[in-house]
Amino acid sequence: MTRGAALISVLTAAFLLVPAAVAGAARTTETQAEPATIAAKSRQDAQIVVSSITPQVPRDPSTPVKISGTVTNTSSAPMSWVSVHLRFSRQPFADRASMQAFADGGQILDSIRRSVPVTQLPPSGKVPWEFTVTPAELQMFRFGVYPITVVLANGAGQQIAAQRGFLPYAPGDQNVVRTKIAWALPVVDQPHRGDDATFVDEGLKQALADNGRLGKILKIAETPAKGVTWFVDPALLDDARAMSQGYSLMSPKATAKSLAEGTATSKKPADQNAAQWLRRLRAALTDVPVSATPYADPDVAAVSHQGLDSITRTALDTGTAVATELLGKDVTTGVNWPVGGVIDHDGLDALSVGDVRTVLLSSAALPPNPPVAHTPDAAATLETVDGTVGVVMADDVLSRLLTANPADAGGPALLTQRFLAETVMIGAERPQEARTVVAAPPRRWNPDPALVTSLLKAVGSAPWLKPVTLDSVKPAKVALPRADLAYTDKDRQAELGKPYLSGVRKLSRRADLTAVVTGDRRRVFDTALLRLASAAWRGHTGEAAPLVKQVDAAVTTRTNAISVTTGEQERMLAGKNGVVPISIRNDLPDQEVTVGVKITSGDRKLLTIGSYESPVTISPGKTRPIDIPLIANGGGQATIKVQLTSENGVRYGAPVAVTVRTTGYTGIALVIVGAALAVMLAAVTLRFVRRRQARRPSGRRRGAGPPPEAVPEPVRPEAAQHREGPA
Repeated sequence: MTRGAALISVLTAAFLLVPAAVAGAARTTETQAEPATIAAKSRQDAQIVVSSITPQVPRDPSTPVKISGTVTNTSSAPMSWVSVHLRFSRQPFADRASMQAFADGGQILDSIRRSVPVTQLPPSGKVPWEFTVTPAELQMFRFGVYPITVVLANGAGQQIAAQRGFLPYAPGDQNVVRTKIAWALPVVDQPHRGDDATFVDEGLKQALADNGRLGKILKIAETPAKGVTWFVDPALLDDARAMSQGYSLMSPKATAKSLAEGTATSKKPADQNAAQWLRRLRAALTDVPVSATPYADPDVAAVSHQGLDSITRTALDTGTAVATELLGKDVTTGVNWPVGGVIDHDGLDALSVGDVRTVLLSSAALPPNPPVAHTPDAAATLETVDGTVGVVMADDVLSRLLTANPADAGGPALLTQRFLAETVMIGAERPQEARTVVAAPPRRWNPDPALVTSLLKAVGSAPWLKPVTLDSVKPAKVALPRADLAYTDKDRQAELGKPYLSGVRKLSRRADLTAVVTGDRRRVFDTALLRLASAAWRGHTGEAAPLVKQVDAAVTTRTNAISVTTGEQERMLAGKNGVVPISIRNDLPDQEVTVGVKITSGDRKLLTIGSYESPVTISPGKTRPIDIPLIANGGGQATIKVQLTSENGVRYGAPVAVTVRTTGYTGIALVIVGAALAVMLAAVTLRFVRRRQARRPSGRRRGAGPPPEAVPEPVRPEAAQHREGPA
């Protein structure tokens, strides 16, 4: 009987082991399968989500760790005899590269498993699952990051869906030097105005809404967090203020003619949402570190390469002034964040000359040389034409995680776990070495406020991390050797192109003239030109075309406010000498202007220009008449051109042409007039003598003529007075 029972037990075990072996082989095959195949199968059949890991980083071997989530049947058929497995390795990752390889679909290394059966999964049905384990049960004994995999398998042990994650372990009895962490979060948008008064689209209104991109960022800013430095574009604040005060909106079908006539824009009322957003942002940033980008965030590298260095300095100075005014606190542009986190020496020199003392770059922009296996400290220095500039480097992986789609990472819980795991791994690389890391998402990130707020809170309370502000990040006493600035051909190709910036340069020269002729040198188009040079137009300068069109029309309108009027376009010059009157109008209502006047003859042999007043000054809203002296050297027709200039001779506006006809009878006319005058004088003299003889007294001596009388001087016309009149 005993032998029979034993035989039955052996046979039973054998039958049980065969399916297990088959399942194990299947699992091995699935483990080595291509990640893309597994992902495709998961999309077809089922989806597994890890919704919570509590605590996110256990601190004690006996602490219960609860890992929970859901399984969803995405197929049209029910699933039976499926189960959820927790697979775990007692061996932590060796470095961050192995973590990335695991996340990208590398081999699943597991030595411990837990299973939860799911008896029935109906079509489109969702079933929760949960595991509770302790670090001791998972054989976690040292500071580090451990891989976990949650797998949905069928009855044969075949994998249907899987999620990979990371479980950091930071035991309290193991001393690790805290890693300093700083955050650089941007409040940046593309420009939406042409000149200061005209918006070219309604994109900003949408972005400022509560569910808009900038509305989401505001929610994050309103939740206090340690170690955050905000980078704010003053042009965005300026746009929000302009929208909150009432504005003009350019029609999408506007033409140069309609813009010049003023019929291409419509008036919009003050936007209260923009005013509220600006007030809330100002309140949220009152007591936290803030740095301003240069006004409109110009493409510093591109403008430096195209000889437009003045744009960088103007943007830095304007950015400081506008940000300080609109945020109600001292804000500087002393820390600069180049677009893409990369810059070359030309751009860096332009920044240093503009009083930038620190630049925030990508960690790939200044790599260690030779390469190192650990995460280097975030701080370094570089030499420029204006001295030493500090460099702070953002960690590429941490920065990328801030913009990752939670769905692609397996859900918000796994995305947060990955970020925390990266920081634990940084500390585990060199437990006794103090280092600093920086996380900085791209400029136009579109964050999930709840996720980012939760992440900031988790990082702020992590015992292996120490949040610090960006301005406190300083280079180590012993500098790590680094290669030169990495600025590739791809980086240069990404810049604003030469054709586009050549058009901006031409427009800038015309705009400059409208300032140099005014009494106060007021540069009313500086901010408009900075918007055209914004790095926001990289890769799609076509979107900047409405701004260019609108600014061009505004510059033309202002240029034409100072003009030459000649009355008749054709003049007759009957004598050898004469004048042509012209007037210079100043239609600017609040600025005195001084312009030069340059007059040229189209035929110098026929018509010569005499001396005239230049330059001339005209008061606001006035007209200044000027007489242009002409000397004719014969009969015919010639054209004179009147060109206004700046005081240094640069042409201002288009020239005005006047046609002058000369008679050619000047010599004959003088002979005729002279002969007529001689005859007239002879007749007058003879008549006068006869009258005197008739009245002569008898006692007077015969032959004595009348006493001579004084001949009056001929009356000459007064010279033209240069006086101002109403325009």
